[in-house]
Amino acid sequence: MGATKINGVSVSGVSKINGVTVSSYAKIDGQPISSTPAPVVTMWGVVGADGGVGWATGSSPTTWNGYRSPNTSDDHVDIGYGKNSSGGNIWVRTTNNNNRELSWTDDIETDGTWNPVNVSGRRYRVKWANDKWIAVGSVANSDILTSSNGADWGAVDVSGLSGFDSNAMYGLATNGTSSWIMTQMDRVYGSTDHGANWTLIKDFNDSSKIWDAAYSTGYWFVFRVKAGGGGSNAEKVSRAPIADWTSWTSTADTNMGAAAKDFNAATSTASSDHATIVIVNSDDLARSTDSGATFVRTVNALPYGSARAVASDGQGNWVATHDSGKVSYSNDDGQTWSVGSSGVTFDSGTEDIDSVAVNKYLPL
Repeated sequence: MGATKINGVSVSGVSKINGVTVSSYAKIDGQPISSTPAPVVTMWGVVGADGGVGWATGSSPTTWNGYRSPNTSDDHVDIGYGKNSSGGNIWVRTTNNNNRELSWTDDIETDGTWNPVNVSGRRYRVKWANDKWIAVGSVANSDILTSSNGADWGAVDVSGLSGFDSNAMYGLATNGTSSWIMTQMDRVYGSTDHGANWTLIKDFNDSSKIWDAAYSTGYWFVFRVKAGGGGSNAEKVSRAPIADWTSWTSTADTNMGAAAKDFNAATSTASSDHATIVIVNSDDLARSTDSGATFVRTVNALPYGSARAVASDGQGNWVATHDSGKVSYSNDDGQTWSVGSSGVTFDSGTEDIDSVAVNKYLPL
């Protein structure tokens, strides 16, 4: 069955053995480490401009630690959390550098532990579920990337997809099985075999742009700007049930502004049958607690402006990141927000924080 405890303590409760992270060990006392559950202690990881990497723990993260990795010339775009092929927990980040587009670490707390990976083209989203990593972004090589360990990546040719063009892909989501969606402009593509094959499942055909995608509590979600065609500036969330991901419905205009790009979804604390969805832009947010059926927009909801990203741990705790190293958090499922940091310091100085992830497995 494999080792589940170390000196009587659950594997998930041990971060290091003799200074080495648990995920670096293949066996303990001759036994393979059982597939590692998500850690008990919640940890948030962030990445941003000029090599910024940071982390904090707890449901109310106010003590943030940061460093620059590997230098000040690389802007990190996204960060994801999952496992390597041995079941150890790792983080993977994407970067705008053409020689180290991806990097991974099993110890985000320590500078110098990131392992760069040179792949074909920059990637803007990276996620893990059910023993598979997928990264999407630039399609200069007409491909998306998949990996079983976060370190070795293979290209999947997507040039033959219906409607495929030269625009980058930004949306990526999984329901935790082998099913995924990814997006390009106003189109949604689906895969049921961990990204090996894709088909067009929805073309909104309205010249909108899908910036992000998510999955929670039985629904696929995408966030679209300029939705509705005819030059409309509407910002909408569209959803499809897991039972039929070709059947999409859209909300009314959330009025979040064309600059809005990031949203996320997680099980609602009000009802496990529904997802809470939060969209951020500047210091405003739009929030739904009924799986996107309705939204309430609140201006000046966040303690800081220039919000760039938002994530949840699936238990009612949310973190939003902003320009200049600022962080906000919520403990009531996104209803009210507090100051997490007035400026995370990355060795010296603050940076715009472009992405935040939590050490939990998708979907949330």
